[in-house]
Amino acid sequence: MDVPLTETGFIEAAHAAGELVDRPLTAVWSSDQLRAQQTAGVVASKHELDPQLTPLLREQSLGDLEGRRTSELSEQPVPEGMDISEVRWGGGESIADVHLRMQELVGELQKQFSDDDEVALVSHGDAIRVLLAVLDGRGHRDVDWTAFGTGAVHTGSLEVLPTTDPHTLLDETIATVRPASATALADAEARQTELTKPPGSLGLLEEVGNRLAAMAGQCPPPIPTPAVIGLFAGDHGVVAQGVTAWPQEVTASMLLNIAGGGAAINVLASQVGASLLVTDVGVATEYPEHPVIRDRRIARGTRDFSVEAAMTRDEARAAVEVGIEAAQEAIDAGARCLVTGDMGIGNTTPASALIAVFTGAPVALVTGRGAGADDDMHSHKSLVIERSLTLHQPDAADPIGVLAAVGGLEHAAIAGFILAGAARRIPVILDGVIACSAACVAVGLAPDVRDYLVSGHAGVEPGIWAAVKHLELHSLVGLEMRLGEGSGAALALPMVQASARILADMATFADVGIKPGA
Repeated sequence: MDVPLTETGFIEAAHAAGELVDRPLTAVWSSDQLRAQQTAGVVASKHELDPQLTPLLREQSLGDLEGRRTSELSEQPVPEGMDISEVRWGGGESIADVHLRMQELVGELQKQFSDDDEVALVSHGDAIRVLLAVLDGRGHRDVDWTAFGTGAVHTGSLEVLPTTDPHTLLDETIATVRPASATALADAEARQTELTKPPGSLGLLEEVGNRLAAMAGQCPPPIPTPAVIGLFAGDHGVVAQGVTAWPQEVTASMLLNIAGGGAAINVLASQVGASLLVTDVGVATEYPEHPVIRDRRIARGTRDFSVEAAMTRDEARAAVEVGIEAAQEAIDAGARCLVTGDMGIGNTTPASALIAVFTGAPVALVTGRGAGADDDMHSHKSLVIERSLTLHQPDAADPIGVLAAVGGLEHAAIAGFILAGAARRIPVILDGVIACSAACVAVGLAPDVRDYLVSGHAGVEPGIWAAVKHLELHSLVGLEMRLGEGSGAALALPMVQASARILADMATFADVGIKPGA
């Protein structure tokens, strides 16, 4: 039942709730905030229970939206073009964030109680309204703001709770991705015209800064720091077809070099102040354990996709989820910018195949020389990809199927890394052709991922250009690089951070008493 707070105060409301909750309760769960604890204490004492405090029920108040109180939402329509779900509440959460929190709460209830149990859920503020939307199977954009007053006790039988959706981590992540804020984007674009510079004079830095505001849902945007470079390593069965001049064993050797701090990416990461998160998702060669390398191997390399599928669908999904978990770990530890990195001999071959599928571009136009292929090897590489696509007939409408057919384990993990960043509204800086191919997969799975991508650099691999065009991005750095590892994206990181700082720290014409155009 729903018990609105009365105007006489929280204690009176708590007593009223205690009188009205007349059925025997199994448990009382409450927000860990004081006023909710007061209410829960009365309810619990009536039933001789100890209330369980949980931050999952923590209240948030929408407060002031465009100059109006939340209570007025029932009386006035939402301003045209304004998505309330994008508004950040006082604690930094949006409605969509709280909706996810309430889904987690429901999941915890389902784990701990049976269908015969009844639990009182106690909170104050608008979080309880979002909880009711979850219980009713409604999304974060369909919360009923007129259901009751500012606070309530909600008693629910677990018989009416929706059963746990058997979705995987991948499905949950995809469902969480939502568009960047159009309102914050417009605010940033307007602020750019007020800063002490000619409009557009900072070029792509202005575009990136505006997009960072849209990603964060606020202007000026937070500076995207600290940054974590997620580097994923894997091997490829297709190297048996002679598509690279380097032996497969080099993948493991370079992975150990990276773990030991001796690779280019280590130097560049140190220079730009980024940390490395190194994950083995599919290296074929055995190597000594190293504390820096996270062993999350789904398989010891992919199969030769010129004769059979590179992976099973389950392997492809599992590899994507390795990347999701890595990103979540980094973000939970404080990362506010994700940078993609890779290591894998022969991995430009599956990258070119993926880009050809998702962009529709001819294989010959998106296939480069990788790590130094000569003319004959380059031509042969294109032919191998052509034959493989003819064999598998991958469909861009089925991104997991495309990954399984002609992808790589590190490509899949990077796609997951990108997805999770977008789901948490964190900017993701793409490196070269491997990252761009993975981004095509991620955008295929969740189109709104595109809003959270920044193209770090345009290297010499032609697939980058096709992918960047497909993703509707503009590359920040063009240094004719073709190393991979995350090197180009790392060099772009200071530019991305600078673009946010310009919006945050640069003076406006009004600040310095200058009339624009004067």
